[in-house]
Amino acid sequence: MRPEAQIDAYRFVLEAIFDGHPNKRMALAHVDGLIAEMQVNAESSIQLQVADPLRRAVESIRADLAARAA
Repeated sequence: MRPEAQIDAYRFVLEAIFDGHPNKRMALAHVDGLIAEMQVNAESSIQLQVADPLRRAVESIRADLAARAA
């Protein structure tokens, strides 16, 4: 899967879950957990430590969701 398609898929899924979740803070906490897991996975990869576009995209999506929750 192309990175752009993967990022679009993450955005679609995370937005759908967020929109349907009754507790927006908890939904954001789940996204934080996903980001933390991605960071742990990056610790074992020099390449991901240098550039991890998927994690950066999820962080950006999280910021957008947080703005919508405010």
